[in-house]
Amino acid sequence: MNSDDIVTDKDRWGYLKGTRFVGPDEWDQRRSKHVDRRRLFLEPLAEGLSLAADEKGRILDFWPNRFYEGPMSDAMRNEDDPESWTLTYDRFTAMTLSVFMIEMVESGLLATRGNGDSVDYRLCLPGGGA
Repeated sequence: MNSDDIVTDKDRWGYLKGTRFVGPDEWDQRRSKHVDRRRLFLEPLAEGLSLAADEKGRILDFWPNRFYEGPMSDAMRNEDDPESWTLTYDRFTAMTLSVFMIEMVESGLLATRGNGDSVDYRLCLPGGGA
């Protein structure tokens, strides 16, 4: 991948060429077609992102610690865990989460844009312009 593979639109969204914006319902139904077996570790992250997104697939003012302790924990919690159970956000998590988010952008599954002190993300799927 090189810088020519990422385009930026008039609203400052940066995304892989050939992707299109989608809402969480379509993303949930179709994203598995675009995640190869070597990246199955992205699936729990994808579930958390889907929970965090609004109806247009936007995750505005993304703060990693809030996401990890909120929607990501909701996606990972199972029936044996108490409702109050959450994942613990730490330095290792911060590092790996940022790497995985970049992988999602490079895979054409997320768009990104800077937003002052935070970042915004938007759900995408390969196949058609955004």
